[in-house]
Amino acid sequence: MKLGYLRAFIVLLAGLITLIVNIKTGREATVSLLIVLIVICVFYVIGTLICEILQKNLEPKPSGEGEEADEENDDDEEASSDNESNEASDEEVVDEDNF
Repeated sequence: MKLGYLRAFIVLLAGLITLIVNIKTGREATVSLLIVLIVICVFYVIGTLICEILQKNLEPKPSGEGEEADEENDDDEEASSDNESNEASDEEVVDEDNF
């Protein structure tokens, strides 16, 4: 929820800029408020899309960095299974020597 206020910031900034432009141009109050309402609705949708895109890109990947991490994990698993089989064969040899 790092981006909680980003949407509100975008909407309020767009509304403020629209109000300033409407005051400078001397539009009527009803027309000005209608324009501000439309701008707020449009920028709310834009802000929502931006927040969703940023949240997807900022989420940490649980399995690492994609295929490279998967290949490394597979190699590690093969190496550990080879080590376990070697250790088991060493134990068998030691057991035979004792008898």
